[in-house]
Amino acid sequence: MNMRLIGLGTGVVVLATTLGACSAAQQDPQCVVAKAVSDGSTGSFAATYTLKDGQDASLACAQLKPEPVGLEKYFSKDPGGPETVVIRSSRLGKLLDNSDVEVDPDAPNAPNAQGMLTTEAPGADNFCDVPTLSPSRLVARSVSGGPTLDLTYAWSNLRIYNTPDIPGTQFVADLRYTENGCTAEYKVRGIWPVVGCATKGKPDASKCEPYADPPVRLRGSGINPSFPVKCDPDALICVLTGEVPSVP
Repeated sequence: MNMRLIGLGTGVVVLATTLGACSAAQQDPQCVVAKAVSDGSTGSFAATYTLKDGQDASLACAQLKPEPVGLEKYFSKDPGGPETVVIRSSRLGKLLDNSDVEVDPDAPNAPNAQGMLTTEAPGADNFCDVPTLSPSRLVARSVSGGPTLDLTYAWSNLRIYNTPDIPGTQFVADLRYTENGCTAEYKVRGIWPVVGCATKGKPDASKCEPYADPPVRLRGSGINPSFPVKCDPDALICVLTGEVPSVP
């Protein structure tokens, strides 16, 4: 499928006007996936993983920590074709970029998960739904030898919240994660943007505060003030502590 990236940002407001009109025309609502626009980078969400009921928390695959997860929205060049969303976890991206690791050329590697949006606009509950996605998988090994690492992220029921106040900056999804044959199921919540919260390698909750507080803090985190967040001590990023949606 030939696809082209939609460059959508939360910091950009487009005002449609009609010559001679007394008021601005309002755009039809669309399914938006937030992304950074200031530096051209892709949209990354701070994702947290919560084990579903009935999972064995002692398993190696049941230890997922918060991490950045990239989401991108694409549309087909074919008129009327379905819009799609692509997901890649930070862990898979780091493995691909690690010069000490080589990807098994004989394995069915597909680091990006992809699924179709069911509608162009949010539903009555303000969610945009991607119920089914292809699994993302990576089989890698150290260039100096050692065991093979086989990872699969099977995403499903991706739901992206869209309102004027929260334009695609929160999502929730299900995840079936497999690591070398060990499988665990999670509920995933994500918020945009990813904000680091470390000072000298230690958690610093003040970096998650949305507002500046000179001279102590010259700028805010950029996280929506309505999002309840904390500094995760393992990942050292600001993560959501409430539910999706977390609304004003």
